[in-house]
Amino acid sequence: MEKNLNLRIGHLKIVDHLILGYSVFRLKSNDDQLHHSTLENIPMNSWEQISDGLRQKEIHGAFITAPLAMDLFAAGLDISFLMFVHRSGSLMVKNKKAHIKKLGDLKGKTILIPHELSVQHLLLHKLLSTINLNIGPAGTPETNANQIVTEPTNPFLMPQMLENDEEQNIGAYMVAEPYGSQAIAKGVADKLCTSNSLWKDHPCCGFVIQADLESSHKEAIEELVLHFLTSAQHLNTQIDEKILGFAQNFLNQDQEIVKQALFDSGVSFNPQKLLIDKEELDIIQTYMTDTMGVMSQTIDLDAFLNFAYGAKAISEIQP
Repeated sequence: MEKNLNLRIGHLKIVDHLILGYSVFRLKSNDDQLHHSTLENIPMNSWEQISDGLRQKEIHGAFITAPLAMDLFAAGLDISFLMFVHRSGSLMVKNKKAHIKKLGDLKGKTILIPHELSVQHLLLHKLLSTINLNIGPAGTPETNANQIVTEPTNPFLMPQMLENDEEQNIGAYMVAEPYGSQAIAKGVADKLCTSNSLWKDHPCCGFVIQADLESSHKEAIEELVLHFLTSAQHLNTQIDEKILGFAQNFLNQDQEIVKQALFDSGVSFNPQKLLIDKEELDIIQTYMTDTMGVMSQTIDLDAFLNFAYGAKAISEIQP
């Protein structure tokens, strides 16, 4: 039965999800094979679409931002978090038209974020808190003038929104690559900082699976996690021309943008760092619940996390 299982895994076309695309690429290139399943990556346009796909069981699993995955679990979705899929890798860029010279100039502006329940939102909140800038919802013009308004936006739309922002309402955005580098290449944005400079090697997205698959197709899931971590090891060791060509196709971007996104964003695919860190996830959920108030409740991480697959796989790929 497992050999006939076609694992459909949802993702966005971002550098953070590169190991999923590279795993499919390796399978198609006969570089390696899965024996208990086949693998299909399902590109999606937004975190909402990925969430809906998981809820409706249109996909078996997903590469998804950790805070959103925890929120889905809190709402009753029976999913398991198996591993991180990258570390760091996001970029904060400022709108050239808005003449932002320092962080304080963002006051009264809108900052685009990929989702309210995203690590980018958390990092932005922590950054602006250092200079006592408040983040709030859109309100009256008078209210907006005294705070920063965040607007959840599909990542692939952000460069275009900046390009079309004739009224200079958008001050900046923080997003997974390549959508920061794309705006810089278009000449509409300048780099403010990498997410890695705000929290070194921070977690962000993870791989979640529908929990019922763990009991019915355990060997397939074990094999898939090993395949992902092997892909991560390849990406972490050397980015050669073959990998650049794959990444260019996966991200649908020009090669120079891909190079910028891979080499200058601080993204890491070190397999050892992709093992679950419970303490870091607890930091995320506590801050977003108690300080930011965007998560309704914390969850029992022991019920949500499954360390076994990553631990088994890492023992097989480490020298």
